[in-house]
Amino acid sequence: MIVAFDASILIYVIDEQAKPPTDPATGNPVDRCRERVTHLLESLQQQNAKIVIPTPALAEVLVRAAKGDPEFLRILSSSKHFRIAPFDERAAVEFAARQAERIAANERAPAATRTKAKFDDQIVAIASVEGATTIYSDDEDIAKLAEGRFGVVQIAAIPLPPESAQGKLPFDTEEQGGSNTRA
Repeated sequence: MIVAFDASILIYVIDEQAKPPTDPATGNPVDRCRERVTHLLESLQQQNAKIVIPTPALAEVLVRAAKGDPEFLRILSSSKHFRIAPFDERAAVEFAARQAERIAANERAPAATRTKAKFDDQIVAIASVEGATTIYSDDEDIAKLAEGRFGVVQIAAIPLPPESAQGKLPFDTEEQGGSNTRA
């Protein structure tokens, strides 16, 4: 299995204080984003999946990271599960084909700015040439560009890690005013 991560998901790996997106189902902020992404990474690694990090997405994350976060880069570079994928010749051809389709159909890119549209198109092009079947992203523009080509999973749809198999028993403790001694 090959998946791609966008900056909107990757940010939770390096920034515990990153603002959560809005859950489209509830209208509330998504809770426990970092836990969701950590659990997703663990699950993907157990499945021996390849996780593609397009360089434009990596650049977006590094801008927000403290001093480029060399430890984060070291982990990505040394893990067999991650592949930092450049915008190379194959991605350029894919990018150009998408742009040509859009021009022929007289469509505009869904992103608010041309610069963002180019970044988003590059991310989707890289994911495509890398063989990704799913893009993890909370970016609506990425979702529109990927429509019909990839599955797109938002952070709200990423499961939380399972609770501990050994739950707490519903007994009072001495601190709560109960007694642990028998009469």
